[in-house]
Amino acid sequence: MLEGTLSVYAFSLIFPLALAGGLLFLIRYYIKKTEWCENDERLDGKTILLTGGSSGLGRALSVELAKRGARVVVACRTKARRDSTAFFLRSKTGSFNVRVLFMDLTSLDSVWEFAREFNTSEERLDAIINNAAILCDRDWTADGFDTMLGVNYVGHFLLTLLLHDKMRKCPDSPTRILNVVCGGFRRGNLKDLKNLDGKGETQYSIKQHYRNSKLAQFLFTKELSRRYREMGIVSFAVDPGLVSTGLYRKLTGVFGQINQACAKVLYRTPEEGVQTLLYCLLSKGIETESGKLFRDCKAQTVHVPEWDEQAAKALWENTSNLIQLKGIKLSLEEEEEEE
Repeated sequence: MLEGTLSVYAFSLIFPLALAGGLLFLIRYYIKKTEWCENDERLDGKTILLTGGSSGLGRALSVELAKRGARVVVACRTKARRDSTAFFLRSKTGSFNVRVLFMDLTSLDSVWEFAREFNTSEERLDAIINNAAILCDRDWTADGFDTMLGVNYVGHFLLTLLLHDKMRKCPDSPTRILNVVCGGFRRGNLKDLKNLDGKGETQYSIKQHYRNSKLAQFLFTKELSRRYREMGIVSFAVDPGLVSTGLYRKLTGVFGQINQACAKVLYRTPEEGVQTLLYCLLSKGIETESGKLFRDCKAQTVHVPEWDEQAAKALWENTSNLIQLKGIKLSLEEEEEEE
């Protein structure tokens, strides 16, 4: 009788644990399942600019690009990270064709200075990878934009506009712009993007503003394609999936702890996360897919009627106007003409 009772207790304890373990395994398998880019093309002679290359996804991608022979220019937000990143990349890859420059995406003046230095000191630009991102509590940039929208979208918007002439003049065409988004952008709010400073809001959702910033990147990709494709510049939005990076370290409370734990246990490694970026950077014949979203090395269908050409155009014009109101020019040539 006692043995039977113990067996029941053991079963009631072990079965739920086994069920939970099996479910966790399936979730992990689904999240981490990776489509690997099999393209072994070299990048000798090409110059690629990457933001957010000091850690996580950006660092893994910088290593891969340097190993393939590219000249890799990495933008870092602090001077300390600049020096440590340069040392890491050179020691890891054996390549001295790596350059790390300071750029703070929370300051449009810093973005401008970076673009001017790059434009005058680099011979060419074959690709821009707008990868840097921040996930944080409510705050504002030096120019008064909501921090997540300012870093994840507005700073990259200005950087790309300032350097598009460099890309247009590149001898190898087409050049490419890759904007890193996330799956959550599909729940972004178009209405919120009309208020890039985030002021006047009574409630603030970290998740929602992050999604909004990535929706802005997606719409930016579409409008880039419409405006620049005939210049020999194509653009792709890339969703790397859930990747274990330092993105979640600023999240606090239970929500933050859960995200950080999930990142360590369930999410893709940075090396797995860069595969679709490599695919969009290296693949021939996908130029006709310019303006689209890619995930797992495949173009994805995103059909939301209100995210049409007019919405992308309106966001572009609104962002341009707001930047100019801050006294920042949208073209390096404007300053040259004044001088």
